[in-house]
Amino acid sequence: MPKRPGAPGSDDRESERGLRGLVGSGSSQVSVGAALRARDASRPSDDDLAEADRDLTIVRRNWLPREELPRR
Repeated sequence: MPKRPGAPGSDDRESERGLRGLVGSGSSQVSVGAALRARDASRPSDDDLAEADRDLTIVRRNWLPREELPRR
């Protein structure tokens, strides 16, 4: 029998179950200590911040720069 569009598949069910474990009303599957370690590990380093300052071009909505933007 072909799957109906929008019908949840087994992969979708597993993803949804994992998501419910993280954001549902019950306790999370991730401990507080593990969450804090993950937060600390994902913080940018000084090198990451320096690279972003050097390479990141910020363009604000409805604003055009006076000079041509660098091409990548």
